[in-house]
Amino acid sequence: MLKISEFEWDEGNSLHLELGHGIEPEEVEEVFCGKPLFRKTKKGHYAVFGQALNGRYLTVVFELKSGGIARPITGWDMNRAEVRYYKKHGG
Repeated sequence: MLKISEFEWDEGNSLHLELGHGIEPEEVEEVFCGKPLFRKTKKGHYAVFGQALNGRYLTVVFELKSGGIARPITGWDMNRAEVRYYKKHGG
């Protein structure tokens, strides 16, 4: 399991997630605090699958920086197949 010490937020990534995908930064952080399931992406980033406190199942792609700093890049609501995968392997 990955060790995340903090999150890197700025206008770029927070606005992209909020306006582009309807995901609040708090929801992203909640995904990491629940029962996250991590996967490495083909581009060298990471994807985390998890559930926010409001019940939303989210996938968030992030860059892992030194010191365990996670910089969220993008995210989306999981589709049915992703939810099944998450429940089978993580949540």
